[in-house]
Order: sequence, then C-alpha cells, then structure tokens
Amino acid sequence: MMNGGRNNGRMTPRERYFAEQRAAAEREARARDEAARQAAAREREAKLREQRRIYAEKERRRREAEKRRRQKRAQVAFRRFVTFAAFFAVFLAIAAIFVLISFMTTKVPSSDGTDEAAYTFSYVADGEETISYKSSPSDSVKNGSIYVNFSKLSDWLGFTLTGSGDERRFIAPSGEEVVLTVGSSVMKINENSYRLNGTPEYSDNGEVLLPLTFAEECISGINVSVDNEKHTVTLEKTGKIGFIFKESTTLTPVGGEADVTDPGSSDTDEVPTVEFKAELSEYELYMNPESADEYLLLVNREHKLNESYAPDDLVEVVNTRKDGRNTQKLRLYAAKALEALYVELFENGYDSVGPSGYPVSVTSAYRSYSYQNQLFNQYVDKEMKNNSSLSRADAEAIVMTYSQIPGSSEHQSGLCADMHNLSSAKRDFANEDVYEWLYENAWKFGFILRYPADKTDVTGISFEPWHYRYVGREHAYKMKALGMCLEEYVEYLGE
Repeated sequence: MMNGGRNNGRMTPRERYFAEQRAAAEREARARDEAARQAAAREREAKLREQRRIYAEKERRRREAEKRRRQKRAQVAFRRFVTFAAFFAVFLAIAAIFVLISFMTTKVPSSDGTDEAAYTFSYVADGEETISYKSSPSDSVKNGSIYVNFSKLSDWLGFTLTGSGDERRFIAPSGEEVVLTVGSSVMKINENSYRLNGTPEYSDNGEVLLPLTFAEECISGINVSVDNEKHTVTLEKTGKIGFIFKESTTLTPVGGEADVTDPGSSDTDEVPTVEFKAELSEYELYMNPESADEYLLLVNREHKLNESYAPDDLVEVVNTRKDGRNTQKLRLYAAKALEALYVELFENGYDSVGPSGYPVSVTSAYRSYSYQNQLFNQYVDKEMKNNSSLSRADAEAIVMTYSQIPGSSEHQSGLCADMHNLSSAKRDFANEDVYEWLYENAWKFGFILRYPADKTDVTGISFEPWHYRYVGREHAYKMKALGMCLEEYVEYLGE
C-alpha cells in the first residue's frame, strides 16, 4: 500500500541526501561565523593594544618634555641668579669706589678766588631720607652760588621731563610747568617769565643744574636747608609740589602781570574764552558741548564695557593716516572736535612731513570688543615668542602695561584717538614740536592727554604721548587746571 513515497514513515534515500546536505551547510555556516567572530575579537584586541602603546608613548614624551621644561626653567633661574649676583657685586664695587672718592674729595680753589666744595644733597620725604648724593665741586658751586642737580630733583619730585637740546620742559604733578634754556637766566614758569640769579648749566654727566635759590623761591611743597660748614643741602617734602612762589599763590612775571585765566591757575570754575587762528565757529558746539557730562565715560580695568557695547553715532575720521589702513571712526562730537583741532594745527604751521612720511595723523580710534581681544592676544603671543620662559599669565601681565584687556580699552568707547607723526606709536613722540602744541592746546578742543607720565600709578598705563581722549572743553580745561587724570577727576566730581 502506497503512503506518499515514504516507506512506513522513513525518509527515502533522496530525502536523506538533501537533509544531510542542509545539515552540512548549516555546520559550515556556523563554523564561518565563529571564525569571523574570533577574527574580529583578535582585531579589536590588536587595536586596543596599539592604542595603549600610542598613549603610553605620548605620555612618555609629555613627561620628557615637562622634564626638559623644568630643567630649562631651572637653568634660566640659575643664569638670572648668576647675572644678578654679578651685577650686585659690580654695584658694590662701584659703590665702594664712590665712597672712597667721597672721602678723598676736598675743597679746591675756584678761578675767582672763592672756595668751591663738593656738596652732599639729601632728599627727605615723610621724615626719611630717600635720596642722597654728592656733587663734584664744579657742579656744586658756580660763581659763589650753590647749584642743585635739577634732573635728580625733578625725578624725586615726580616731574615729567620733555624737550631736547638746550631747551627743557619740566611738568609738575599739579600740571604746572617750567621751561628753561641752558645758558639763559630767564625761564618760563606757567608761561610767566622769571629771572634766575644764575644760568642753567649742564653737570659733568649732562644733567641740568640750577641755582639752589630757584628751588627755595619757586617750588612749593619743599623746605630747603643749607649747612655751609658741613657742605650739605637738605630738601624735604612738606606738601603738594608745584611751581609757585612761597610768598604768594601767583607768579609775578618780569615786565608784566600773571595771566589769571591760564589753565595752570587755581581758578577752574569758569572756562576762559578761547581764540583760534582759523575760523572754527561751525565746530564750537562740538568742542564745547552742552551735555558735556555725557562724554565723561570712564573706561578702565575697574570700569569695563560689555562685549555688545558699540556707539551708535560713529563717523569717519577725516585725518586718518593715508597708508592703506581702514578709515578710523569716532563718535560724532569727538570726530568733529578733532577735525577742528587739525584745522587749527595746520593753521599754526604744523603741516610739514614728519619721520613717518606724514604730517601728524590718526592711526587708531574706535575698536570693537572683538578686535581689542584679537589685538591683546596678538601682543601676548608676541611676548611669549620673544621670551619662551614666560607663562601666558606673565605675558598678559606685561601686555597690560601697554594694552588693555577686552572691555577695558577706551578705544571701544569711540571717544579716543592715537595720533602722532612717527612710523609707529613711541614715547619719542614727546620730543616732537607738534607734541608740545598738542599738550598745550588739546583742552581747547575738548581733548585731554589720557595717560600722562606722572599718572601711571593711577591709570595703570605707561606714558602714552599719542593717546588723546575727548571729554569736552569744560572738563578738559578743569582737568588740566587741576592737574588730574580722568580717574582722579571722576572721583573728584563724585566727592
């Protein structure tokens, strides 16, 4: 009896053949899968070993590099120590020589028969001697008068020295100034003439010497005592330093009366009338704005601008230096006042080509937060490149003496401009005649010298003779009259 080709439920030879083939194929597939899995596992293990090897190699190199850096820092520190020790030893040797010379110095007869001697000068502040030095006989006494080394004295008093050649200008912390010419007995004090009882001369070292009577009669805030037997002179600070007579609060010029409206006077309540050579009436509202307080914005490391701050009244500065740079921008009133300044500057003859190949011109004005950030980081990178031993923090500290961190730069306010006639911003600009004109006249147009040499301890920025800030004529006049920088003036107004 037939049952579908099966014999009592058993597979036919044909069915058995195909079943065995399927079973063999399945075993072969499982074997291939297992082999592939094992190969993948071996590959992963190999990659892991390689990664571990690479990491170990990197870590070894990092440790070696760190070791080399430590060794280099140690070498640099050692070299600095050796250099310092050598300089200190030389200093001690020189000091010993000077002490020996001072003991050997004796009186010598002068050509006119009077006795000349080496005088010792001592400078005293807060009851303690801060400076002491001994002049040579030829520098101490001239024609019977004691002479003081005014270069040393002005450094001690915090005066700023400008000018070159025989004409020198000394500016007191109060803003008052004296202009003298070596070889001339007439000098200018706050634009008033004063006749010395001798003539300014140079010392053996090329420093300026003045009759001691000038310090006694014309500098307030110091006492002068002389012991001719011991040949000693003591100068002691007693108050605010300035160029005025001790007998009165004003100077009487030779052949005239004092100018009571000069910015160096003590009366700052009323801004004097200003006259110009050029016709500047159209600029008056910009130079002397009614809303002057609007432009007293104080920007520094304690008073920062946020990243989004940008003035909405920026206009192009017409006196941008023509050397391919982008035309600079300032806020409207500052830009127009600066334009007036340049019109008057050129009217006064300051239009000749300077060392840069240009008449004085604006090199930098408004800067955005992002641009200041880029500029600051460039300076930091440059400092680190020039001195590989500096950390980034050290480099930033150095850069902050001449550039501001983002948000604390006045340039972001749109109220300041860098202007000079050199190839780049340098303190040498203070020796240019045009700097003298700017320093004397900028207030008339509403500008101040933002970072003076005698205010670095207040501003935190070194002397920048090229950096001028717009505040309006009223505030600029009062700051110059009071001898204040912007930080001091803002605090003064808030009292």
